[in-house]
Amino acid sequence: MSADVRESPQLTSPIRPDWTVYGLLDWIAADDGRCHDTRLDDLLDAIDRALGAVPAGVGSTVVLVRSLALRVAEVPTLGELRLGDIVTGADDEGAAEAADRLLVAV
Repeated sequence: MSADVRESPQLTSPIRPDWTVYGLLDWIAADDGRCHDTRLDDLLDAIDRALGAVPAGVGSTVVLVRSLALRVAEVPTLGELRLGDIVTGADDEGAAEAADRLLVAV
């Protein structure tokens, strides 16, 4: 039996669950170093998977950012989704638990 047992990424700020995908991409774009920050990989991968991407295996942060940006360019309404709703399944948990699980140390 092979099941994907990935846990939702643990984030500790400044990224917040109420940010939209557009907000996250804008924040990354504001500082080129963020596009290479591997601490964002789990979050970006989780968002990409939740939006229907087929996992491409090991990728770099840049690849994950580009993949997410391309998905949003193809379907602009995806950019309006809140990170907390995408990554943590906030509908299934209390808001406090969802917020605690979404924040990332950057």
